[in-house]
Amino acid sequence: MGRPQLESDKKLSKRFIFRLSEAELQALIAAAEMCGKTAGALVREKLFKGKFPKAATPKLDVTHYAELKRIGVNLNQLTRLCHSGRMPKELLGLLSRLEQRLETTIAKLIHDSHSEDR
Repeated sequence: MGRPQLESDKKLSKRFIFRLSEAELQALIAAAEMCGKTAGALVREKLFKGKFPKAATPKLDVTHYAELKRIGVNLNQLTRLCHSGRMPKELLGLLSRLEQRLETTIAKLIHDSHSEDR
């Protein structure tokens, strides 16, 4: 069984050609890859909907977000201990290390969000 036929007004049967510099073409291809779309689909969506499709989250971001989640879990465990009245003697050292990891992870996320690859 084949694919259902599109209505004639929705078929992409017309061709429009325009010129780009090599740098513009590479930027377009890179943007399309980040969005998981073809260059043509990206241009059509930007032109007719007025927005870029949402970019896929790079794997680098996913690992940093996972690290941020682990830090949050650790912080919640320490907070629960403090509220229960059983504050361990090592709490200050743990909080200091946790703060360092948090600052490092946030710095990596902020640095990556300003990347020109996005």
